[in-house]
Amino acid sequence: RQDWREQIDIGAERPAIMQPDHAWDILEGPNQWPAALPELRDVTERWQEQMAAIARRLLHAWAAALEQEETVFDAAFVTSPSTLLKLIRYPAVAPDTRDGQGVGAHKDPGVLTLLWIEPGAGGLEVQRDSAWIEARPVPGTLVVNTGELLEWATDGYLRATVHRVLSPTGTHDRISVPFFFNPALNARIPRLELPASLRRAARGVEDDPRNVITDCFGANLLKARLRAHPDVAARHHPDLVTSNRTQPGTKKAIWPG
Repeated sequence: RQDWREQIDIGAERPAIMQPDHAWDILEGPNQWPAALPELRDVTERWQEQMAAIARRLLHAWAAALEQEETVFDAAFVTSPSTLLKLIRYPAVAPDTRDGQGVGAHKDPGVLTLLWIEPGAGGLEVQRDSAWIEARPVPGTLVVNTGELLEWATDGYLRATVHRVLSPTGTHDRISVPFFFNPALNARIPRLELPASLRRAARGVEDDPRNVITDCFGANLLKARLRAHPDVAARHHPDLVTSNRTQPGTKKAIWPG
């Protein structure tokens, strides 16, 4: 089902990898800054710095809560952490014109997401068991999503948040700004040795052949990108969406060559 949204993606500002060693290296490179908005780069880079500082504090707090050294995740973020900022507009629609999918149900492929939502803007829903619960915006706060790498690191003690956004109805669009804080593309997240009191509640990594979760962020992100944007992948990287590479979870799809 088609999402109904407009967005600008702003990644970490880095040179393109001209001789990639892995398929996921295509995900790194310079941003295409619009000349018509010269102030955009300064504003968004300052926002990313602030969000990254909050994310690092959260990772240390989560590690302590899991009875680990606070720095247990740091090694994966030391060199070239993979960040992504999205500026998203969900256009308002008439209730009877479409199915209402702003963005379909999914998990974030990384470690954590910090989401700013325009005050008063509804539509974000989180899945709990088989029910959907509305996550109403709270003034002065950020929404925090746990991603698939934390699910892998804790053997399912923490589960990646399944969430979706419903299109707004009426006259007001929905604006949100998610920031994704993740390890370097080639980094691997450690599997934690949880204390017995927590390990008993670990449910294992979700077994879904359509969405195989791995410990390597680049593989996890590439899998998510190819599935979310198949038309873009087919246009620019047909080698990644042909033959066995189109099968979710196959070794060739995740580690070509």
